[in-house]
Amino acid sequence: MVKNIGMIGDSIAHGYYDEKNMGFFARLARLILEKSTGEYVFNNMSQSGDNIADAANRAIFEVLSRQFDLILVNIGINDLRRRKDSNLQLDFSEGVRIMYWNKLLDILCRTGAKVVVTDLLPVVESRYTEQASLVRYNSDVERYNEIIKSICQERNVVFFSRYNAWRKRNLEQLYHDATHPNAEGHQIVAEEIYDFLSEKYFI
Repeated sequence: MVKNIGMIGDSIAHGYYDEKNMGFFARLARLILEKSTGEYVFNNMSQSGDNIADAANRAIFEVLSRQFDLILVNIGINDLRRRKDSNLQLDFSEGVRIMYWNKLLDILCRTGAKVVVTDLLPVVESRYTEQASLVRYNSDVERYNEIIKSICQERNVVFFSRYNAWRKRNLEQLYHDATHPNAEGHQIVAEEIYDFLSEKYFI
């Protein structure tokens, strides 16, 4: 039986700024199909600009209307926008984010599919210009990753952490802007997820 792999996320998961117009999910699909031709189909339900509330609401229509065997989740960077002063409140409070993460995982786990949540990658803070009105900070990313990891652990949902490894990389070469990987960056993401899924025997 052909297995269905889904992806829910934002513009990064959708593949924005991959110069080859693929994104990491399409690249992941290619890696999987190279060894398992005809055994999988792929559905990318990601939408540019989505935050955790959007993802939870989208999942009601996108996920519950299909039969998935594996669902990947990469969402949250749009929850961390601040004004230039890092002391100003985030767009989404911590409590609201926790509520919507629980709602999203409720929906995904209801399907019976395996669910894998990936953490948020670091941002390149230096790429925000003086004119930028909204910025993101790695201190917020680190805190949010811990929150997401904790929620996943409470629910026995698989969590794949990559942040520390990416902080050691030359992000100037792997990113198109402050938050979006370029083609090379998307390829690395695809290979990392492929290796992780293989190690866990999910594919």
